[in-house]
This record gives sequence, C-alpha cells and structure tokens, in this order.
Amino acid sequence: MKTVEEIYDRYAQDYSGDFAPTTFTTSHSAMSFANDITWHFILKYIPKNKSIKILDAGAGDGYWSEKLIKSGYKNIVLSDISQKMLDEAKKRLAKTKVSYVKADIANMKEFAANSFDFIFSQFDPVSYCMKPAHALKEMMRVAKKNAYIVASLDTKFRRVSELVEAGQIDKAKHLLKTNISYDFVHPQYNLTWEELEEYAKKAKLQVIEIIGAPVFMHRVDEKVLEKLEQDKKIRKQLLKIELENCTNKSLVNFAGHLQIVCKKR
Repeated sequence: MKTVEEIYDRYAQDYSGDFAPTTFTTSHSAMSFANDITWHFILKYIPKNKSIKILDAGAGDGYWSEKLIKSGYKNIVLSDISQKMLDEAKKRLAKTKVSYVKADIANMKEFAANSFDFIFSQFDPVSYCMKPAHALKEMMRVAKKNAYIVASLDTKFRRVSELVEAGQIDKAKHLLKTNISYDFVHPQYNLTWEELEEYAKKAKLQVIEIIGAPVFMHRVDEKVLEKLEQDKKIRKQLLKIELENCTNKSLVNFAGHLQIVCKKR
C-alpha cells in the first residue's frame, strides 16, 4: 500500500485534472458547492487584518491560498507532506511571495508554537494523515492564542452508501467498524461530527461550528445538478439552501465533507 506522500508525489501534476485512480466510482461530492461553503466559512472567521500570518496546512497545489491572495492576504505559509504538490503550488503562485514548507500535519516540527494568526486545512489532510487527533493538536500548538482553525475531512457515513453502490459491502462494514476507508488507494480516516468534536476538545480547542459541505447537493444526480447549475439564479437559490442548513447537525454526518471551526483559548 502506497503512502499519501508517494501517491501525491506521483500524481501532483495531474491534481487538477485526472488525478490518481480511485477504488470506487460512485462518489458524489458536488465540489462546487463544497468549495463555496468552505470559502464562506473561511471568510467568516479569518481576521480582517490582511497582514496576519496564515498557515495553509496540507496546502496541495495552493488553490485556497490563491483565493486568499486574491482577497489581499499575503503572509501565507503553505505546508504539505508532498514536495511535488508544493512544487505545483509554486507554479500556481509564481508571482507571489508566500512561503513553502514540507511538513506532516500530524507532526509539524518545522513550526514553533504560537506562530500563526489563522490556520486552515481543507479537504482531507486531517483524514489522510491517519492521525486526526494529532493533526488537531498540532494545529492548536502552532496557532496563536484566540486564533481560529478551520479544517475539513471526508465524512464517515456518507461513504457507506457510496461503497454499497459500488458493490464493496465488506469495505462499507470495515469503514463502520474502523473509521478507515480507501479512496485514492491509500487509507484515510473518516469521522462523524461527534468524533471530530471530541478530538478537538481533547486538543483543548473551543469548538465554534460544525458544518457539512454540502448537506444536500451531493445527493442530487450529477447530471441533473450540472444542468441546474447552468442557471445562475437557480444555483444561487441552491447555495442559499445549503448555507441555511449546513450547520444542522442532523444533516452533517451525511454531508459531502465535514468541516469544523475551532478557536485556541
């Protein structure tokens, strides 16, 4: 079984296109809505002072850092376990003066304690490191007092129906028993919101919000959703529905992604 670092080093150049082969083909993520919901909550909690020091933990190819740069933030450190993903980020952000550090989110020894004013980790580094509790503790350690931490990962229960649809019932049972599933060949650790909240509290973080991204749209037939999204007015209505319901905890455990907003006391 290849490690996360090996997989992302190998497929880094195709990250935005045809990425590494998956172990099943029934995933329904509605990524455009997941992105919009994620961005909504990043903007909600990031300090307005554009000179703050930001950590993009598990930065990948720099997609989210680029959005922050376009919003006026410049003092950003991108970290990732894959050097080749960081190389792709350097290409994307070639005209900017951000920093790049190869680091494991579960053991960010490269960073001193109390270093960052805002930390975010989007779309699965907390899952992929296989040590979500360690990842949250590390983000807490390197955050300054009163800093917000926004992190997301794949939801545990969402994957069960996907695996069943793919005919991988034994893997669905394995996920429910162990919290471990396999997407891009490497394992990932999936959580419920209750489990994620408990890890955050053990890391001595104050839990501010639990969010599903999205809670409805990933359940809509992809072809139907693609057609609906072509009408900007309809899409705006659909996003409004998501934002009005994405913090409803009765829905969050079946969301496409599970997002948590924490604060260091």
